[in-house]
Amino acid sequence: AAPTSEAVEAAAGAGKQTRQGAACAKRTLGCQMCRTANDTVEAGVKSKEEAHGSEAAAPSADERFKVTWNRRLFAEMKRDLARRRPFYISDWKDAYTRKAISSALFMFFTSIAPAVTFSSVLDSKTRVDDRPQLGPVEVILSTAITGTIFAIFGGQPLVIVGVTGPVTIFTIAVFNVADALDVDFVPFYCWVQIWSALMHMVLAVVNACDLITLVTRYSCETFGMLIAIIYIYNGLYNLIDYFVVKTSEVALLSLITGLGTAYLALLLTSARGWSIFTRTPRSLIADYGATVAIVFFCFVPYMGSNYDLTPAAQGDEISRTSIETLEVPDTVQPSADRGWLVNPADCPVWAIFLAIVPAFILTVLFFFDHNVSSLLCQAPEFGLKKGSAYHWDFFIVGVQILVTGLLGIPPVNGLIPQAPLHTDSLCDKEWRVRPGGSGCHDKVEVIVRCHEQRVSGLAQAVLIGLTLCALTVIGYVPIAALDGLFLYMGVASFAGNSFYQRIMLFITDATRRDARGLDFLDKVPMPVIRKYTALQLVILVCIFGVTLVPYADCLFPVFIAVLVPLRIYTLPKMFGRSYVDLLDAEGQAPVLSDTEELAPAASSAKDVSSA
Repeated sequence: AAPTSEAVEAAAGAGKQTRQGAACAKRTLGCQMCRTANDTVEAGVKSKEEAHGSEAAAPSADERFKVTWNRRLFAEMKRDLARRRPFYISDWKDAYTRKAISSALFMFFTSIAPAVTFSSVLDSKTRVDDRPQLGPVEVILSTAITGTIFAIFGGQPLVIVGVTGPVTIFTIAVFNVADALDVDFVPFYCWVQIWSALMHMVLAVVNACDLITLVTRYSCETFGMLIAIIYIYNGLYNLIDYFVVKTSEVALLSLITGLGTAYLALLLTSARGWSIFTRTPRSLIADYGATVAIVFFCFVPYMGSNYDLTPAAQGDEISRTSIETLEVPDTVQPSADRGWLVNPADCPVWAIFLAIVPAFILTVLFFFDHNVSSLLCQAPEFGLKKGSAYHWDFFIVGVQILVTGLLGIPPVNGLIPQAPLHTDSLCDKEWRVRPGGSGCHDKVEVIVRCHEQRVSGLAQAVLIGLTLCALTVIGYVPIAALDGLFLYMGVASFAGNSFYQRIMLFITDATRRDARGLDFLDKVPMPVIRKYTALQLVILVCIFGVTLVPYADCLFPVFIAVLVPLRIYTLPKMFGRSYVDLLDAEGQAPVLSDTEELAPAASSAKDVSSA
């Protein structure tokens, strides 16, 4: 089997065969954000001319983008709690499944890898008198504490929180500002987070998360593709760079380790589509495939004569003739010469108020980044039943920022692609014949159910925290294996992304386009699909280019946010509103067959809201 293509194709096909009129996950916010493809067709899409002709009489923005702002303080937070409270006990009981174990291990590796990578960047970029102010201990501690808090008290426990690339960039920018102003970095950083925490809480209290209903699949999938490309780029860049900074023998070993990790992970996680073994062994292999791949290739450099190319064989010194391994401290203590609790009074009064500016930038970043990660992990394709809690979760993020600020460690928010990968890893899937199809060539992978629970998120946070007790062991992990994990995460996050599927249409045989599982293919002309996708691809490339520009890279969330008004006002004028609605239609909850339903659904968001 060709593992990469099978993994991507199998995952991308999952949940695509859906029941028309299924409820959109974001309706839990109490709004009619999305219409199904059927609704749009019934509204009248018969030709490109009709679609453009309807624009003249239509208002400038679609009715579904009108936000009804609830002015009662705490109103939406109360609704979130009312929606999630009945399921809190079941969130723990429903973890009695092997899926929770495999998902926790998978999330541990996908979270610890970026955390350690970003910590090494902070270690080198936040030095005062050649001593780092932030490092691996602070990042790991932040991920563990906040992950535990969110798993226990968060409304939607499927969201995985951690230190992200944008947070790393932001932190370095704050350090440079503090250095230019001749202000102690840690107290200034503390006040930035204190102000941002207050802003988060206020936004949650005044129901500002209702604005996230303006974010459609167009923005979410563009953002998801951006993060996937960044992971793939970083993984490939490092593997190639080894041939520049290392000897050819070490570089080749690193390349094999990295590509082997990605290849084996993709191969094993596609096991459900294999023709060998029975269904149960195939499911077990798929569930633990990524974990097995990472662990195996972490040992590869230490096997046989490969051991001579490791730092352990060269006096624990990383050199040109040894592979790169993680650099971690010997003890669990702050990187800077300070205690664990920050004294906010150590910051000058004028700097305290100046910290409001970066705090506002951090709040804007998290408002989009965290809520989009939450949207992606609650995509309708997963068929979640217990409801969302956007306002309450944003309030909890604010509380966490207050905690990390007082500890002088980096703040966290929802992770992409870890959050949607977490939900996907908890889904039971089966291969079913496509409705109306026949034979093995018409089979698609269908989501049977999703195990919504809190234990996997809590377990991965606890495991990350336990690494602080085994820092020496973590120091033996080859970075090339983590580069391979980045490649796997990037490719795996293409699953279910219709933007990726539309890109693939450019090179797909015209007679096999239906295999992509895109509902709009027989309703939207191919020239429109190509132009719409080409524009989105150009935008994606431009934003990715911004992330590579020093000092400008921290502004890329602003460009992502601009996609929202672009989608609402500009795209309908360019391609016709009816066509854009079809191309940007929300996914729908999975169905099993014409008569088989998912597990009984919880009360709808509309019912909860009215209650």
